[in-house]
Amino acid sequence: MKNLLLITISLLISQSIFSQKHWESIILAGDTWSYLPAVSEPPSTWNQPTFDASAWKTGAGGFGYADGDDATVTAIVNSIYLRKKFTIANTSVIEQLLLDIDYDDAFVLYLNGLEVARSANITATPPAYNSALTVDHEAQIYQGYTPERFVLKASALKQGENTLAVQILNTNLSSTDMSALVFLNALINTTTVIYHSVPTWFTAPASAVDSNLPLIMINTMGLTINNVNKISAKMSVINNGNGVNNISDTAFEYDGFIGIKVRGSSSEMFPKKNYNIETRTDLGANLNFPLLGLPAENDWVFHGPYTDKSLMRNVLAYHMGNLTGRWSPRTRFCEMYLNSEYVGVYALVEKIKIDSNRVSIASLKPDEITGDALTGGYLLKIDRPDEGAWISPYRARNDIQVVPISYVDPEYADLLPVQRTYIKDYVTAFENALRGVNYKDPVVGYRAYVNMQSFVDYYIVNEISRNLDGYRLSTYFYKEKDSKGGKLTMGPFWDYDLTFGNANFFSAGSPTGWVVDGLGNGDEYGIPFWWEKLRSDPYFEGQLKNRWVELRRDKFSNENLTYFIDSSARELATAQQRNFQKFNILGTNIWPNNYVGGTYVNEITYLKTWLNNRLAWIDSKMNLISALDETISSFGNTFEVRTYPNPFTESITLQFKLPAHARINIGIEDILGKTICNRSTECSEGNNEFTFHAEEFNGGTGLYIYKISVDGVMVSSGKIIKK
Repeated sequence: MKNLLLITISLLISQSIFSQKHWESIILAGDTWSYLPAVSEPPSTWNQPTFDASAWKTGAGGFGYADGDDATVTAIVNSIYLRKKFTIANTSVIEQLLLDIDYDDAFVLYLNGLEVARSANITATPPAYNSALTVDHEAQIYQGYTPERFVLKASALKQGENTLAVQILNTNLSSTDMSALVFLNALINTTTVIYHSVPTWFTAPASAVDSNLPLIMINTMGLTINNVNKISAKMSVINNGNGVNNISDTAFEYDGFIGIKVRGSSSEMFPKKNYNIETRTDLGANLNFPLLGLPAENDWVFHGPYTDKSLMRNVLAYHMGNLTGRWSPRTRFCEMYLNSEYVGVYALVEKIKIDSNRVSIASLKPDEITGDALTGGYLLKIDRPDEGAWISPYRARNDIQVVPISYVDPEYADLLPVQRTYIKDYVTAFENALRGVNYKDPVVGYRAYVNMQSFVDYYIVNEISRNLDGYRLSTYFYKEKDSKGGKLTMGPFWDYDLTFGNANFFSAGSPTGWVVDGLGNGDEYGIPFWWEKLRSDPYFEGQLKNRWVELRRDKFSNENLTYFIDSSARELATAQQRNFQKFNILGTNIWPNNYVGGTYVNEITYLKTWLNNRLAWIDSKMNLISALDETISSFGNTFEVRTYPNPFTESITLQFKLPAHARINIGIEDILGKTICNRSTECSEGNNEFTFHAEEFNGGTGLYIYKISVDGVMVSSGKIIKK
């Protein structure tokens, strides 16, 4: 009786286990495939179920060469074409279907003759055997990572025989590697294993059934997101006021159309992608919308942290940028579903652009081609060159790499030649002044061209974070119109996922050393000479010291920054678990990790420890710098002068704001130092302005210098031009 009871219990347990839904692999990479290494175009019907592939070779996958993951090695070709037939006895037991594919460099996959998935870096439809790719892609499994995943519709399977056809594309014939490993996995509702056990790296899709974070659900309606052009998709946003969001909720903050494309450079190789989106009307027009409570706009970024296992380095850097007092992108954490597949924790980020709620400067119009109207606003960046970018006449600080400068907003194509020339000449004039022998001079040196505090703040945030891409990539700056204080202003801050000790090259993992001192000669783009030259000016050094002391007093204190990290970690406490169930990488070294913590808690502890060590090191270096005289620096940080129109013909106005009643002296000199005119008067607190007329210049034209003193202390100087 006892033995019978044990047998009965054993059978019940066994039945319970095998009655559960479970994941299986219908197709494994190592299965036998028909394959064609292509040196010319195959028949157009190669991907159809009726195609006769008997003349093709057969072999075990993967296919390719040089990656160490190839059971069948082929010659160097543009494309490898693969076909496999398989039988589904009962489609009703298959509830979900996943494609896990590892490839180098691109792929397009067909099921029963219809395209069902492709990589983001191939745009041709259908691709030729030698189609060009927008970017190359590295295989992942042989490096210890997981392959890229795509959700397929189970309804695409047929009862009986099915055909899977795959084209793997190489970036070019000079490429030294190519890979193709294809897995078709399914959620099966049966009591037995029908096909194969899943690979050891396989993890079932995670799901944020309930979340304290907003839920983003994107449906591409069968289209593949690429990295070139935005496709049309639908997006629903669940963001309940009580902070409890469930995927079954039907009340949406946003429920409409978007345009979406893959964004990023090195991040594009990871299975978790980053996206640019724009909210749209049902007719495709831009739709400004206040997503997740941020000011209404239509251009956004969904940043998906992958190599940054804290999930917050960008968010932290942008927070610090906003603490300086100028706009940096604001962020909101969320969780995302893409075509019903959970894809992890994301940060919604405001895209950098000219806008009243973002980079708040004038929007340059096509008819603004003369006078003050021409002088702004321009948003630029130092980065890999975009269309129309110019190369600085001065090489990087090591005199090896070039420094490309791109037009961002307006873009190059939207600017008239006179507008492109104006801002290029202005930036070059700044560089000439900074490189010149009189660069320290407050009138003829670089100070006449820059918003000093913005340069200081940009330096401080880049150095605190030890941003190895700082100064040379994703480096934005802008210029407002002259009448609105138009000088070159650094920022906003952008792209900090490899910062705060997260990278293992260019000494980025060390909490000591200045980034500005150089990264060696191993990268195509170098740091502009600007920063090395600025650090050689005692005035800049003094401004840097004063601002450091000010920010460290509260905004950038250890306590304040640690509190922000801890509060963000609390916000992500449950969501990060789902994220790392989806991407099981906490114990894996993902390029270019400097530290692998194994747990999320360890990753956060490392971030805080590294940051505190970094702050201590910078403190020790700042202690060696002499502060500026407080009387002068108190005005130097706040005294802004607007001159308009500049250049002028009939008259020019100088406008500034005083913090208190003071005696003002304004002198205007020609380039030989001769005083042309002089004003001295008592001025009240608030806005003040002085207008000088053409007749006061005795018929002269050309360059003049104004100098302004407050209670006997010179606080500002600059250039004016009379036509």
